[in-house]
Amino acid sequence: MTETSAARIPVNLITGFLGVGKTTAVANLLAGKPADEFWAVVVNEFGEVGIDGATLSVAGDGLQVAEVPGGCICCTTSPMLRVNLNKLVQGRRPDRILIEPSGLGHPAGIIDLLRDPFMAKTFEVRAVLTLVDARHLEDARYTRNETWRDQIELADVLVLNKVDLADAEQIDRAEAMGRALFPPKLAMVSTRKGVIDPALLDAPLDPARWISEHKLPEAHQHAPLTPSRKPASVAASAELPQGDLPVRKTQSSLGSHACGWVFSDQVMFDSGAIADLFEAMNDATSLDLVGLQRAKGVFQTERDWYRFDWVDGYPSANLSAWRRDTRFELIVAAEQAPDWQAVEQRLLAARIRPAANASA
Repeated sequence: MTETSAARIPVNLITGFLGVGKTTAVANLLAGKPADEFWAVVVNEFGEVGIDGATLSVAGDGLQVAEVPGGCICCTTSPMLRVNLNKLVQGRRPDRILIEPSGLGHPAGIIDLLRDPFMAKTFEVRAVLTLVDARHLEDARYTRNETWRDQIELADVLVLNKVDLADAEQIDRAEAMGRALFPPKLAMVSTRKGVIDPALLDAPLDPARWISEHKLPEAHQHAPLTPSRKPASVAASAELPQGDLPVRKTQSSLGSHACGWVFSDQVMFDSGAIADLFEAMNDATSLDLVGLQRAKGVFQTERDWYRFDWVDGYPSANLSAWRRDTRFELIVAAEQAPDWQAVEQRLLAARIRPAANASA
């Protein structure tokens, strides 16, 4: 049984590829922290000599810096992250912990560690901020790099940094990329020199947020969070999934109908049952989905997290770095909306058990 959210320590990941400006961004966040709060930073550098930790250590009072050099806390030295976090709370208890993983790491492993039932008693995963250089979208060394893509996929908040060094076309391309991402981001902000509003660390993790690829009225879409618009508290977020039941959202406009389901990260699905669901979409009558145009989802399964897609009769599945929740969306072109309840029953039947009990 985990403690209440208020009793746990908020933890934020600040991720991004090498040279994107993570350490500068962390230093700026530390400069903007409340004066009466004590924060801790865990810095991970791939090399053996900790330069970033030394840089952050001069940030002033009210701060503790723990370094994990010589590897990646996402993989090879992950036990050291557990050790360092436990050491941090044995001394003066931090009001917040920032983790800056190596730019070469897949940070999804850190989220998995923090959500371990034992660790979740003490630590609460808050918004993950990923920094991206808009100029990198033109460079195959980044766009074809699995780690670069995973860092973007994992993000709750996408930060386009160093926009002063990019031209208007590069920025437009990066913003278009961010808007097209599924699952959608809580926020996408542009900045220079790593200046980030600390309010984004507590962006409300409301899973009922959507970015639609189809043309539905703007009024149906959630407004993006910007630094000038302070987020509400996490507890104030509406329509959070309860237990293993989902939030369901529907939209209809001009003969196009969409329905999406969002499950808590505590729900686990049978990978075979989800694969069968996507295969069944090739027979529109089996699910009453005549006119199906698109199906997509990210699911936590007994194997791992997977992204499933159905496009033009071709289902596919790939590993996903997403960790925030399980979500599934369908888009259908028809005079009347399908029987969404029938699809929902198929989803409910694919559940295995709450993820928190998976290791029990």
